[in-house]
Amino acid sequence: MRSMLAPGSGFRLAALFLVALGVWHCGGSPGGSAASAPESPGTAADPSAAATPGDSAGGDTEELSGATTVDDVEKRLASGGLGKATRLDLAARTLGPGLGKLVARSESMAQLTALDASDNELGPGGIEDLSTSTHLGKLEQLDLGGNESGDAGAAALAQARGLGALKVLNLSGNAIGPQGARVLSNSPLLAGIVSLDLSMNPIGPEGAKALAGSKHLGNLRSLFLLGCDIGPVGATALSKSPSFSSLAVLALSGNGIGDAGAKALAASSGLAGLQVLDLSANAIGDPGATAVSAAKGFGSLRSLEIFGNDFGKNGATALERRFGSALKL
Repeated sequence: MRSMLAPGSGFRLAALFLVALGVWHCGGSPGGSAASAPESPGTAADPSAAATPGDSAGGDTEELSGATTVDDVEKRLASGGLGKATRLDLAARTLGPGLGKLVARSESMAQLTALDASDNELGPGGIEDLSTSTHLGKLEQLDLGGNESGDAGAAALAQARGLGALKVLNLSGNAIGPQGARVLSNSPLLAGIVSLDLSMNPIGPEGAKALAGSKHLGNLRSLFLLGCDIGPVGATALSKSPSFSSLAVLALSGNGIGDAGAKALAASSGLAGLQVLDLSANAIGDPGATAVSAAKGFGSLRSLEIFGNDFGKNGATALERRFGSALKL
C-alpha cells in the first residue's frame, strides 16, 4: 500500500477510518469530502464499529471559498467571514508558512472546534508559529497532514500550551522521523488525544518504540501508522505497550512487519479492545496469518484488513474460519 500512496496522502486513507468512527467532521478528507478520498479495499469500515465517545466537534463548516492567499483569508476573517461556523476547512490551498502566523494572531480562531490546514506547505516555521497561538483553546480536531513539518515542527507542536481541548490530531505526511516521534510521545499534548495519525512519516522502529512507551496515550482510541517503516521490531514494541488498552483502531498497512510482527501482535494481551485492524501490505506469510487467526486477544475485531500479503491458501483459510465476514482479503 505504501508504494501506491504519495508522501502526504496517507491522511486521506486514514480519514476514511475516522469517518467510520464518527470523529472526522472537518470537511472530510483534505480538498473534499471523505467520499472522494481514494478507495482502498476494506477501508470503509462498518459505521457502527469502534464508535468513539465524547465527540463534540459539531457545528457548521466554513471553507472561505475563493480565498487563495493568506491575505485573502485574513481579510475574510476580519470581515466576519466565519460567521457562526465552528469548523474551518482550508485544506489544499498551498498557502505557505504565513498561514501559521495568521492562525497564531487571529482572534477568530477562538470559536473553532476543528481546523483543517492540511496540504498548505506550512513547513516547520509555519507549524512553529501555529503552535504559539493562544486562540485555539476550544480546538478539538486539528489536521496538519501533508505540510512537511519535519522533526522541528513536531517538537514545536509538542510544546504547544494552547491546545488543551485537542482530541483528534493528524500529522500524516510530514517527514517526521524517530526524533520527532520521540518528542511527541513525551508531550502532555497527547493526554487528551483519542485519534492520532502519523501515517507516511519515517518514524521507523525507534519511533514506534517511543509511542509504545508514552505515558500520555491512555485515552487513545485510534492510531494510524500507515507506511511508517516500523518493521517487526516496531510492531513488537506496539504489541507490548501498556498504553493501548483503550485502542479500538490500529492501522499498520505498508510497514513490512512480516511474520515476526504479526505473531507479536497476535500474542499481545494489551490489544484486546481492537475492533479495526489493518495489517495489509506487510509481507505476512502463512506463519503470521495462522498466528493472527489463532490470536486469543482479537475477539472484538469487526474488521481485519490483511490483503496484499504473502500468505497462501492455508493462511487465508485459517483467517476466513476465524474472522468470517470481518475479514478483508
